Amino acid sequence: MKDKNTELNWAGIDKLAAEIRASGGPGSNEWDMDNSHTKGFNEAFIKALRENKGKVPGELEAAMALILTTTGAKTGKERVVPLACHLIEGRLLVAASMGGSDRNPPWFHNVVSHPEVLVEKDGETFSAMAVVTEGEDRNSLFQQICENVPTFADYQSRTRRQIPVVELKRR
Repeated sequence: MKDKNTELNWAGIDKLAAEIRASGGPGSNEWDMDNSHTKGFNEAFIKALRENKGKVPGELEAAMALILTTTGAKTGKERVVPLACHLIEGRLLVAASMGGSDRNPPWFHNVVSHPEVLVEKDGETFSAMAVVTEGEDRNSLFQQICENVPTFADYQSRTRRQIPVVELKRR
């Protein structure tokens, strides 16, 4: 990518996480930018995933990711977001970390209101039911996520809320 705001690398992910974690969110006064980084990064990430059968070339190639299409909780409109994903014990999972923000990401509110979602992963598109894990199941899954990707433990340490883990059950 030519635009530094949309470079698909670990530095871009760190910048994205810091931006969404800001108390005002992307485009808040804490940032000397508009929300173009978040929007641009997400658009570039989605494009790369779709063009490369679910893989982002370069530095992020080993990262597991998917594209989640939800129905807006308030608007009822289709919302598309790229997310890191995890495959644990045959279960496809996403963590609603929002970079360690004190609030849940909008996509999480969407799947709670409208759990029927569309998943694009590894060049395949399928319908799924989003199920929020709970109790010991959630705790065990989140621990395994953190063992596999320590960044998620860092995100949890930045917030007082418990980061939700959502299972995407293929329909």
